[in-house]
Amino acid sequence: MNYMQKLFLSAKRVAIGSAEVDVDAPPFVGLSDCSACPNPCDDDDHPHYPSYLKINQVMPLLHSVKPYERHVLISTGKEDWEGHIDSDKSSLAFYLQNAIDKGQQRLRDSDNGQSVYRIVLTNSSRRADTWDGPGWQVVVLPDQIIVNNVTPEQCDDFFEAFLEPPFEGAWSQSPAGGPVLQSWETTAMSQNGINSNINTAPSASTGAIDYSSLPLNREVIAGKTTFTAHRWQAKAAIMICSHKKRDKRCGITAAVLKKEFTRILRSKDLLGDAGGDVEIWLVSHIGGHKFAGNVIVHRGGVSIWYGRVEPCHSQAIVDTTVERGEIIRELYRGGANGHMEAYNQTSW
Repeated sequence: MNYMQKLFLSAKRVAIGSAEVDVDAPPFVGLSDCSACPNPCDDDDHPHYPSYLKINQVMPLLHSVKPYERHVLISTGKEDWEGHIDSDKSSLAFYLQNAIDKGQQRLRDSDNGQSVYRIVLTNSSRRADTWDGPGWQVVVLPDQIIVNNVTPEQCDDFFEAFLEPPFEGAWSQSPAGGPVLQSWETTAMSQNGINSNINTAPSASTGAIDYSSLPLNREVIAGKTTFTAHRWQAKAAIMICSHKKRDKRCGITAAVLKKEFTRILRSKDLLGDAGGDVEIWLVSHIGGHKFAGNVIVHRGGVSIWYGRVEPCHSQAIVDTTVERGEIIRELYRGGANGHMEAYNQTSW
């Protein structure tokens, strides 16, 4: 690493307040351990990006993700969107971003002194196949829940129910990072619609949430709205930035990566949305288009952000991160606040 790279990395740490990460310690592995191609890659067995794309190969990836606490994904069924989704009044993102801004300002102004956490809001290609109601279907990570029928008029209530600390309205992690679900008793809807009392707590041995033990459905009431929340049951999600109207690099690289990830997951019989499967979602702008392709792997309540992902890295990402829970250090950009603590407590 040269002087300018070190200077940039130091400034980035100060700017976003990221903690030091030891990329030489487990669970990190190098590309050489993943059977990935060397850089530059001349392997003809997999696709390549067009040569005219200008991908930044110099600036450090580590700490290039601004820390955040919640990732909210709106199911749109599309693979590209308006350049700025929060200015598109035909999308839920416009109203939800306004609700997030108002809610966080209210927290700043409150006498309780509650901390305000960054929330990532994106559109996604995920289709709301399980919902045919009038509103949007929304996924909230790391809580791993799906909320049906969210309308623009309900966005303020949605913030209160699922995005306002201490996140008691959801199957949640602590804001500090480790996946700690405080013991709570609630009336949850069972699979057959009959109410039953649920008492759920983190594992005594690991402190990690056993998502499989949580109720499949739950009613959450906030303001004047009763939301129906479902537990997201897939094993993992691979999210690829495909926002071409924002930057063509992610739009072009995403199409290639999606095809390659799809091929690999199908070969392993992992593609799908069941409990042991992996979903692929194309998402809107997540930052760092100069590092395309940009990929987020979410699994077990932990989100790992990768940059400069080439098609030849797809196999390594599936084999190591999706299946074994290892992080490829050369591609690693960062993750949510405290995600390394969550990672260490989560049984991958």
